[in-house]
Amino acid sequence: MKIIISGYGRMGHEIEKAAISRGHRIVAVADNVNDWENILLTSETCDVVIDFSTPDSSSLIVRKCLNAGIPVVSGTTGWLNGLAEVEDICKSKGGSFFYAPNFSIGVNIFFEINRQLARLLSGRSYTPGLSEIHHIHKLDSPSGTAIALANDIIAANPFYKEWKSGKSTGENVLSVFSERTGEVPGTHFVVWESDADAIEIRHTAFNRKGFASGAVLAAEWLPGRTGVFGMADLLDSEQ
Repeated sequence: MKIIISGYGRMGHEIEKAAISRGHRIVAVADNVNDWENILLTSETCDVVIDFSTPDSSSLIVRKCLNAGIPVVSGTTGWLNGLAEVEDICKSKGGSFFYAPNFSIGVNIFFEINRQLARLLSGRSYTPGLSEIHHIHKLDSPSGTAIALANDIIAANPFYKEWKSGKSTGENVLSVFSERTGEVPGTHFVVWESDADAIEIRHTAFNRKGFASGAVLAAEWLPGRTGVFGMADLLDSEQ
């Protein structure tokens, strides 16, 4: 499979290694928007684009690729107010777009545990709290993974209406805490506390290999499908 990598930071390098190890060919790397001026986007030159760029550039890059008829896998977080436009392009052009805030298989199992726990504790005397820790180079805060966890808790527990970054004073508001330190790949905690005890679930990434492998797996799965997809679609199709 011929792959273009958009965004050549830490994740871009890991994706390159993961893709090559699975027998794919990296035909181009674009580290910024200007690099795309020298890249030919056709179905003959590229099978899929994997985008881990920046929130500022990702929306433009994704739209450019979809308009050219190239499937896109994106893990860039912090830009998804533009998702409705991406969905419109996919519908009008029969495009293929795969988005996930986190491509790790372990994290997506963590998502499911979080949803189940939120349903079980809905209406009970437990208060949830959510924290995430990442490396100092991460641009967005909270992380896309933390936002997904928070939204899933809100969907399952009608007491909570919204989430806020940092300490919240509203009783119907879920607090999401973020810390940026060192070179931490990513750690997420969800804690439910009552007067009697606490229930905690945690996912800790030791490195970026799980994220990169999941992104390449999504890139292998996406071509030939039309629409907007996520990790739940991929995992459900493998059962």
